[in-house]
Amino acid sequence: MKELPKYLLIAKKLKHEIETDEYQPNDRLPKEYDLAKSYNVSRITVRNALKELENQGLIYRIQGAGTYVKDHSQYQSSVNSNQLELINLKKYKLKLLDFEVGQGTSKITEALGINPYDIVYTIKRAAMTASKQLVAFQKISIPAKVIQGLNMEMLETSIYPLISKKIGVEPKSAMREISLVFAKQELLRENKVQEKVDNNEPLLKWFQKSYLSDGRIFECNETYYRITKFLIKEAVVL
Repeated sequence: MKELPKYLLIAKKLKHEIETDEYQPNDRLPKEYDLAKSYNVSRITVRNALKELENQGLIYRIQGAGTYVKDHSQYQSSVNSNQLELINLKKYKLKLLDFEVGQGTSKITEALGINPYDIVYTIKRAAMTASKQLVAFQKISIPAKVIQGLNMEMLETSIYPLISKKIGVEPKSAMREISLVFAKQELLRENKVQEKVDNNEPLLKWFQKSYLSDGRIFECNETYYRITKFLIKEAVVL
């Protein structure tokens, strides 16, 4: 029997480590250089192995940030409230930065599928450590015609159980897009972030659109993680 190419052997081993949870969802894989040294092969061989895993849908790459194990629960057709939460509330405390009620931007109204004059709740929050270090910040936009009666007292905890209780309709699914962005003063001001964040500091942006079981979009969530401050896998509770 013909021996498998080295890159396929490496891909097979990494796949086994992923499937047996040696690497957890959203864990970062070792750098190409480190993998090449570990397997005593060239970086091109490692790159081909990673490309094979990417083609199989097991990993994803973020330019400038590395290669990560794909979390398939992000793409499931059914989710619960815990899976929607983008901040690990067992580890971090939420701090409300701003709460506005008014018309949304054209980008938000288009994403929510609502009319330009429809009212939108805009919630801006920070995730803090026990020592009050900023690890993430987020902006959540909710159409008032779908979810009514939100107030500030509700917004320093998970909003999802409150939404289910208020309207009696459970979340059904979510769509997420992940990208690497860099901190700019305009972005920080827009999100009411007052803690010091260095200009051009890398941020992992998760954009989430959440749907109710009746098909309505009830949320657009933009969460920015300071990837230098914690492991990515600690950000999301699944």
